Amino acid sequence: MRLNGKTALITGSSSGIGRATALLFAREGADVVINGRDEKKIASVVKEVEALGRRALGIRADVGSFTEVNAMAERALKEFGHLDILVSNAGVFHHQSFLAMTDEEWDEVLTVDLKGTFNSVRAVIGSMLAQKWGRIVCVTAISGLTGYPNMTHIAAAKTGTHGFVKALAREVASAGVTVNVIAPGLVDTPILVNMTEDEIARYTRAIPVGRIGKPGEIAEACAYFASDQAAYVTGQILNMSGGSLI
Repeated sequence: MRLNGKTALITGSSSGIGRATALLFAREGADVVINGRDEKKIASVVKEVEALGRRALGIRADVGSFTEVNAMAERALKEFGHLDILVSNAGVFHHQSFLAMTDEEWDEVLTVDLKGTFNSVRAVIGSMLAQKWGRIVCVTAISGLTGYPNMTHIAAAKTGTHGFVKALAREVASAGVTVNVIAPGLVDTPILVNMTEDEIARYTRAIPVGRIGKPGEIAEACAYFASDQAAYVTGQILNMSGGSLI
């Protein structure tokens, strides 16, 4: 098992890509901290992880608040004794034209998608540096690599995360900590409820492989970056978009 004996904190893991990652990590031998905002969904994923024979800790926390994220990391360290892997996956998704976008909409996306990553990394990296081993994986989106209409706030947050990861990777590489990005295209997750059937069909037609992605496919990439096999890979952005961006 690639992650045997490791402990992973996965933000936004009560559904979608985060949930798929948590379950795969458990199958690969890791204990997992499940995070989200819906306590019922968190509890459901905790049970799924435990059914796989691994320990799970469910914590409701808003990644936009460093106080809450730091408390979550401290509780995880107390529970498991070490925190080896962070998958910064929490995010919000909604369309809005730039001219109609409000301050609140802009701030919400930047707070969760960009500052949330900063908060999460800041809360865990000290222990990783102390143990001279750590894996940080940030799940963004291809909107951070190319432009999409009605997503200026999302593109800004994702592109900001890419720059953050590249700089941080250089800073902590000598301490045995790697930092990488996975940038998915459209994936079959609950965010699709924010899109019409026509929008989904239009995006799908533009994907060369002819379909949208599966959460488990993104989870597999997370597992690779989190493993010893990826020890020589850091500061990279993996485009997983079915050929939408080449």
